[in-house]
Amino acid sequence: MAHEILKKLPEDVTIYILLRFPVKSLMRFKCISKTWYILIPSSTFISLHLNCSKTAKEEFIIFKRSLQVDAFQHKTTLSFLFGDDLNPVSPDLDVPYLESTFVNNYDQFIGPCHGLIALVNMINTILFNPATRKYRLLPPCPSDVPQGFRCSIDGVGFGFDSTANDYKVVRISKVYNDPPYRDPYSREQKVEVYDMSTDFWRELENIDQDMPRIYWAPCSMVFYKSACYWLAIGSKDKMIILYFDMGTEIFNTINMPDTCNSYNGPHYGLVVLRDCITMLRYPNPNPEYDPAQDLMQIWIMKEYGLYDSWMKIYTVRPLLIESPLLIWKDYLMLCESREGSLISYDLKLDKIQEFNLQGCPTSLRAICYIESMIQIPCESKDSAQVQFF
Repeated sequence: MAHEILKKLPEDVTIYILLRFPVKSLMRFKCISKTWYILIPSSTFISLHLNCSKTAKEEFIIFKRSLQVDAFQHKTTLSFLFGDDLNPVSPDLDVPYLESTFVNNYDQFIGPCHGLIALVNMINTILFNPATRKYRLLPPCPSDVPQGFRCSIDGVGFGFDSTANDYKVVRISKVYNDPPYRDPYSREQKVEVYDMSTDFWRELENIDQDMPRIYWAPCSMVFYKSACYWLAIGSKDKMIILYFDMGTEIFNTINMPDTCNSYNGPHYGLVVLRDCITMLRYPNPNPEYDPAQDLMQIWIMKEYGLYDSWMKIYTVRPLLIESPLLIWKDYLMLCESREGSLISYDLKLDKIQEFNLQGCPTSLRAICYIESMIQIPCESKDSAQVQFF
């Protein structure tokens, strides 16, 4: 009956109504009529639905953890959460291609970009749409490492190049002598870019060999305003922000506040808060450091790229956490506890809440996303095809 009513409405009114539905409902609606079967997966409707989702700002959370299957195997599990109480919205998923014989504490979320998220480890990169549950394993970067050398991946980024209308993955790595002849001063920086439109990796030329070293942390990589950002270690062990413009494919840096840019001692995180680049400085969880002697600081860059616009917006009392993971809705900070549980800290109410979500210590990650019907590009018939969880 609902369909009969909608048939009597003008087409633009029908589209306006459909745009308000979640992705899961729209996937079912394709079966109602031939018109909707053609309309809903069209690029125009998908773009309109994405803009509508951005306006509504209804964000979901993906929570990742490593779980031990047996003495020789660990798996990566994703939970999909929504609401202040982080209620599950669907069953958990075990991610293929990310199984390991050890704790998966090098897995990282990269994104989100138009509702798509990249999940990476030291070997594989999986592009994933959490709303449609579709994913694709990207082709591995061709190894061009001479005998007697090895490659170490430092950082990975994922985002959209609006100029080329293409999704890209960028990988930063180092090639150095393999032990026992390893020379720490004989290293070569490499940067490779994967273009979705061509389904190929290519190496960038004339890379600055003095480029800052990527700083690894559970939340130290974000995609923001057409660029990928990483925390990095610059000259004299000063913390800086390194970013890669997806359009120009040029690296640049942003200085962090002078009062909190020391590499030795505290730990750091990088997030997007209030639509601004935001830096977290928190106590080292190592037992030899006393967390009671240090507070967490949250700094926001109010004007993009302007050093003088750094402003400290929160000073947080000592929290016994392993690391922060995400700031959601601009006030709820998700963290991993020392025991490997997910907890939240309300920045406004100074309130801690623990959730019944655990994983192997140091393996927890979280990222927020808006629902999108964006299709995962797959241009080559020879590459891994899009699959469904």
